[in-house]
Amino acid sequence: MRTRDEQFRTFFNLEAERLRRLAIFLTGDTEAGADMAQETLARLYRHWGRVKSDDPGPYARRILVNLVRSSHRRRFVERRFLERRHREPQPGSEPSVASQSGHVDEFLRISSALKCLSPIGRAAIVLRFYEDMSEADIARTLDRPVGTVKSDIHRGLAKLRPLLEDIREPI
Repeated sequence: MRTRDEQFRTFFNLEAERLRRLAIFLTGDTEAGADMAQETLARLYRHWGRVKSDDPGPYARRILVNLVRSSHRRRFVERRFLERRHREPQPGSEPSVASQSGHVDEFLRISSALKCLSPIGRAAIVLRFYEDMSEADIARTLDRPVGTVKSDIHRGLAKLRPLLEDIREPI
């Protein structure tokens, strides 16, 4: 029987990079995404005893999505507070990504387009098309009804299509 640390180390080696990329897509910011992924892994390690050892991935993605949602709520409240004081809100930083895949421009364009969606809509789109999760799995991860997830995906795609029309499938 493997120890708790060995089990977590195996999970970390298999999933850490995938969680980081997912976090970058969800936040639209490389540094914030890396921080969110790191916080996700730290929280997952603290609760490792409660996690089903056969598949801890969905639990980790749920932690990540909840962290991103909480971060968005904090930024929204801070922005509202600043607006009430007649200050200009801080502009968001553009994602700066170094990629070995050679598709940096496409990544930046998709990341930028995803920013037009609400955090929950962005999460639904990214989980569906980047993580290739089923609508039922997304509903469990986001704690939303399946029908609502379908609507989130439909509305998100409707907003993204005009922004990403000329991206062609790689040959």
